[in-house]
Amino acid sequence: MITRPGGLGLLAAMMMPAMLFAAGPASAHGVGTSQIHVRVDGPRIEGAWDIHLRDARLALGLDPTLAPEAGWLDLRAHEDSLRALLARQVGLVADGAACSIEITPAPMEWNREQDVVRLHLTSKCATAPTRLGIRCDFGFDRDPAYRVYFSVEDARVISAGVFRRDLRSVTIDVRQFHFMSVLVEFIREGAWHIWSGLDHMLFLTALLLPAPLLRAGGAWQPRNGLWPTTREVLKVVTSFTLAHSLTLCLSFFGVVVPPARWVEAGIALSVFAAAWNNLHLFLPGRAWTMALTFGLVHGLGFAGALKNLSLPRRAHGLALGAFNVGVELGQLVLVAALLPLLHVASRRRWYPRLVMGVGSLGIAWLALMWFLERGFGIKIAPGR
Repeated sequence: MITRPGGLGLLAAMMMPAMLFAAGPASAHGVGTSQIHVRVDGPRIEGAWDIHLRDARLALGLDPTLAPEAGWLDLRAHEDSLRALLARQVGLVADGAACSIEITPAPMEWNREQDVVRLHLTSKCATAPTRLGIRCDFGFDRDPAYRVYFSVEDARVISAGVFRRDLRSVTIDVRQFHFMSVLVEFIREGAWHIWSGLDHMLFLTALLLPAPLLRAGGAWQPRNGLWPTTREVLKVVTSFTLAHSLTLCLSFFGVVVPPARWVEAGIALSVFAAAWNNLHLFLPGRAWTMALTFGLVHGLGFAGALKNLSLPRRAHGLALGAFNVGVELGQLVLVAALLPLLHVASRRRWYPRLVMGVGSLGIAWLALMWFLERGFGIKIAPGR
């Protein structure tokens, strides 16, 4: 059965054969095992095959009772025969077309501690496969309980599984690296993350609600024209972008990695602070400073979401950049929709109390419930 494990699942899948190998010769007297790992890079496939020394000798009809050192030296004398045997026991098919496979001339290696020999293999397919079939017949006719663990690494994931006597072939989907498809995918993911993240959206909304207003003589007054409002919005959006881009990069590359619970609680606190500032000013006319400060926390949240995606193994920088562009585009869509509405509505006398006042109160109340839930586990309202 083929699996695409992640996190602990992948660790367990890869540790299982390692633990069996670590048992050394003792495990060979029970269930025989070997492991095939291949890496797909365009039409080229490279990999390695690890086999217990005793199983390799049994496959060639050699005496399996020799001491490890003597058995290894004797196996080296029959290395050509082992290479020829293994080449016949494994096969690759890319999108229905057979791929030639070769046990490379690289010298056979022996791991003394695990008593495992390793041979390297390579294959060149006619085209870069999108579906790869793997067949393995090694060991099953001699030992019905024999197991061959395998893993296939492509541009995005590692697929792992096991061959046995009644399951000698599998076909798996292969994800190749394509620059434009990765770029579009992660821009879309970034935009979707901010659109689907109610807390991010409400934070920006709370910061933008007072943008078309000025505080004068203890009362709110509309700004003189669209441009002053636009300038205030640009200050907020730019500050937020600079801050969250910084921590997104730092957290993604492991420089700053606080507990996820702290990050989520901090995001909720930022939403509350932005909304409460509209009701009881503690940073009058300085919404951009709040965007700059709390944007650092939101960037940590963006990084957590990005790291949970299936990342291209050799293009993390591309994924990071595209995701951040998607976040920016997502917030620009929100700003483009809100700016004209807020400017027009701010011309009305009821805007400060009804739109900004009641709206900020609702946002603050929801953020407070999020903070209690995320920070202290008190479930009051559903989070995002």
